[in-house]
Amino acid sequence: MNFRSPLNKTALASILLASPLSSTLAAENQWYVTPMLSYIQADDNRHADNDFGLHLGLGKQVSDLWNLEVSAVADTLDAEVGSGEYKQRGLIVDGVYFFQRDNDLSIYGVAGIGALRTKLADDSDTNLTANVGLGLMKPVNQYFSIRTDVRYRMDNDDRVNGQDRFGDWLLNVGLYIPFGGKSTQSSTPSMQQQPEPVAETMVAPSEPIPQVVDTDGDGVEDGKDNCPNTNRGISVNASGCELDNDADGIVNSKDSCPNTATGAKVDSRGCELDSDNDGVVNSQDRCANTPRNTSVNSTGCIPDSDNDGIADNMDRCPTSAAGVQVDSKGCELQQVIVLKGVTFETGSARITATSETELTDVANTLRKYSSMTLEVSGHTDNRGAESINQRLSGQRAQAVVDHLVAQGIQADRLQAKGYGSSKPIANNNSAEGRSQNRRVELNILKR
Repeated sequence: MNFRSPLNKTALASILLASPLSSTLAAENQWYVTPMLSYIQADDNRHADNDFGLHLGLGKQVSDLWNLEVSAVADTLDAEVGSGEYKQRGLIVDGVYFFQRDNDLSIYGVAGIGALRTKLADDSDTNLTANVGLGLMKPVNQYFSIRTDVRYRMDNDDRVNGQDRFGDWLLNVGLYIPFGGKSTQSSTPSMQQQPEPVAETMVAPSEPIPQVVDTDGDGVEDGKDNCPNTNRGISVNASGCELDNDADGIVNSKDSCPNTATGAKVDSRGCELDSDNDGVVNSQDRCANTPRNTSVNSTGCIPDSDNDGIADNMDRCPTSAAGVQVDSKGCELQQVIVLKGVTFETGSARITATSETELTDVANTLRKYSSMTLEVSGHTDNRGAESINQRLSGQRAQAVVDHLVAQGIQADRLQAKGYGSSKPIANNNSAEGRSQNRRVELNILKR
């Protein structure tokens, strides 16, 4: 790619000018320059080759987590066919958010907006541009850091037929060179006044007096300081790194929950995780998968107001008397229970698919009361020969028993019996009455 020489000179001058400042440590509210080389993957609709560009930024740390940068960018993308090219020059203002500033490796997000002037053939036009991306920054020493990021850049250029805008991907690699700041301190040892001799046994004047250098002023000399850029006034350990009193991996100055229990998993603020977002932290949450927006008690579980073992949000009878046996819906178990939702194919003992839900509820109730035994009774209306009705009702009762056994209920807790049409509960002279008489009942033999 053909870089314009004034831009090359500007980038080189920035690095040279930063050199005498490199003896200054990074500090809060510091200024910095950031020269970077960009590899550009051009939008397919440009029909242009991928190429390299320059990125030169001037920035300032404005808070613990935010930097503000103003950057000049330049690149030229050659057309895939012919001699055409996109010559692009721009100015972009970016906000840089550090998810956590770290002396070893920092992760940041970047987003910004600006103007991009593109010369295409003999036509030049300036358009809105915006970019967003993620990056990494790693200190090399106290003088500079290496940074790299990946960005998606939008170019609002609509001069190519059929295109409203272009979207290019950029891989940036470069330096972060700080200077200035309200808490800076030169790394060059200051001259110290020589002590007056107090005895003839003092070190000979020709021998150098050792100098102790503590660049960041944290009380730990540089040779033993594993965290050489600690901010002023921060309490540190013997290695010069900020304290983490609750040992959760978040230093005290960034820890919003400084007394987290030992071993608890925490978020980036140092506070214990609440995985199901019910307001109860994991270490105290006995019901870790509570549905969202559900009211819970102090243990993270949905309340059971009548203490029948059915949570309030599932309890259709939330005021059951104390000590009574209830079904899976929280309602008191009657001595005889008609399974209204259990039906069969006409003239058959084959259970319909719609019966599955009610039979699953019955199985759950039987698991809850492990000593309970039942008679499963089948009944028909009075149409047809009674011998056939007797046989069919018994087969249907047995089909229900077999279904419950298949769900894990012990067979010796269930008895199947067919009553044919001998025990109607409604008048067989109407279709509605006959429908009620065709039923399966559960008779509790032992609670």
